[in-house]
Amino acid sequence: MNQEAPQATRWSIVARLHHDDDEARLEALDTLLRTYLPVLEWYLRRHPGLDAHQREDLVQGFVASKVIKQNILTRADRGRGRFRNFLLNAFQNYVRDELRRASAARRAPEGGPLLPLKEADGVTCDDTDMEREFHQAWIRQMVALAIADMQKECTENNRNDVWSIFSSRMLEPMISGAKPESYGELVQRLKLKSPGQASNLLITAKRMFSRHLHRAVQETIEDPEQAEAELQELKTCL
Repeated sequence: MNQEAPQATRWSIVARLHHDDDEARLEALDTLLRTYLPVLEWYLRRHPGLDAHQREDLVQGFVASKVIKQNILTRADRGRGRFRNFLLNAFQNYVRDELRRASAARRAPEGGPLLPLKEADGVTCDDTDMEREFHQAWIRQMVALAIADMQKECTENNRNDVWSIFSSRMLEPMISGAKPESYGELVQRLKLKSPGQASNLLITAKRMFSRHLHRAVQETIEDPEQAEAELQELKTCL
């Protein structure tokens, strides 16, 4: 597998949050949010008792209150493990506090003291299960990033044949359970010389996707050994 060096690891991007230059800080923050907000949003969809409006408010509130106002991402310490684990813990604490605050406000008698605090109605969940959901959301995001980057490379290099075969033989079956297009059908549709050529193009597509998937993982974990372990786990899940 081609193991090209990643353009920037997530920890190097986090380090840029400390930069004196405002533009560099904003660019780093934008990169992190584009990568991880979809994971947080998907994670909340698995949280019992929350509707779409509540989920949106929680994500936006976390970004505004914790990420921007309190600048918590600068507290992330690479010596303490994965960046996504730091982010998950911060997000879980924020969500838990907000839900308990909302529950307490609903139960407070008008003009009187707050009632004893309990878990928010209908939104209790097991932390272990939610961490598992967050990990699954992270896997989905890594795959999505790899797919987007691969499609971009195919478009820029005029390799519609590679992308089309990858999409019909692997992507659509993986996403929707569609039946893979036969090599005979691919030969006719793409005007290829033989099924063997179609098979070789699929090998090229797999290698390209694997390269982009490896890069996506490397950009979140700087330790090469840990990145390789994450990649193998991710491929197993796929």
